[in-house]
Amino acid sequence: MSMRHRYGPQMIVRAAVDSGTEIANGDLLFLDTDDAKPASSQAWDTDLATTLGAFNNHFLGIAQADHPAGSGASLDFPVDISPMAVYEMDCDSETHEVGDMMTPVKASGNALLPAKLKKTTTAASACARCIRRDPVAQTRVMVRFQSAYWGVNDAGKQ
Repeated sequence: MSMRHRYGPQMIVRAAVDSGTEIANGDLLFLDTDDAKPASSQAWDTDLATTLGAFNNHFLGIAQADHPAGSGASLDFPVDISPMAVYEMDCDSETHEVGDMMTPVKASGNALLPAKLKKTTTAASACARCIRRDPVAQTRVMVRFQSAYWGVNDAGKQ
């Protein structure tokens, strides 16, 4: 399980997705020109901080459905961009406090994981804020996100 909507109002937008793009329900998505893509498709740029900043600058929201690669282009793919919706997400095993800023986790090689978060102290790379921690299994966290397409995209000011 990578994502579960827990509570709060959702704001679903309908984004375009290319035929070859694979998206899983719960993936963190960014807008690449005019198409939604998962965090794992974010182009690597110089280093992790620069790549996360680029992702955050175009962070769209949370995928609400699956889109298998090769399944055809879609102009009607559901994405939640609401900063009021609360999601339970996988995260690095670390202690989380209410208010911690969260960012996508780096995969092996030069890529991001599409549905896993970790703490950050850098507002420029944060797309989420922790609102409730799991005191037992520290690999799950409840967060709310800040889309670049809803108000100010600055999780540091959420």
